[in-house]
Amino acid sequence: MDADESFLKVRSLLMDVSKQLEDMLNANKMDTGTKGKEEKPPEVDPSRNVTDTNFLIFARDIRKKSLKPTKKNLKMSNVSQTCFMRQIDVTPEERLEARCDRERIADSFRRLGNEEYRRASYEKAIQYYSKAIQYVADSPVLYCNRALAKIKKRDFKLALFDLDFVIFKLDPIHMRAWLYRGGALLRLNNDSESQIAIANARLFNRGKKEQKYIEYFVEKLRSEF
Repeated sequence: MDADESFLKVRSLLMDVSKQLEDMLNANKMDTGTKGKEEKPPEVDPSRNVTDTNFLIFARDIRKKSLKPTKKNLKMSNVSQTCFMRQIDVTPEERLEARCDRERIADSFRRLGNEEYRRASYEKAIQYYSKAIQYVADSPVLYCNRALAKIKKRDFKLALFDLDFVIFKLDPIHMRAWLYRGGALLRLNNDSESQIAIANARLFNRGKKEQKYIEYFVEKLRSEF
């Protein structure tokens, strides 16, 4: 072995001093009332496996994650299973009855919204229509009513969200949705898209009564909408 490699056979003085200091610290803890605590296992000398050709030291702490289910996981699993079983146990008649109950509540909120709309309390009207939608989320009438109240507040972009939801998700030929969309776009200075919306309302609603209402709406759009 060369002279400059002699340190490989000599125990590190720094490790010895560190070990002595740690032993003294542990002894002081035992004297101050730490009896009964689990003692730390003796520290392994990291230089014991050092040889002339192997002087790399690796330390790996492998901790296995417990696979035992916790109380929280078991509780969540039981809740999910209970909800699933309840959905299975509900009969078609019970679903229909629950739907009718929700529709009655939604209609009550719709009426309150209409009353606030007539009073020009558009913000309150929007709140009532939103509550109604919480009970019946697939009613084009509720979304159109809320959109019209938003238009009255000059929240044209927010109104378009409701109207587009009706047209592209619920009822693609809904006359009032197309007309209100045309009105909102016109107020946003998008005349070309507004004309397309009005044309679609005419195209999808060819009844005499519907056509008459469309002409009335177009006339009103020029001044009051």
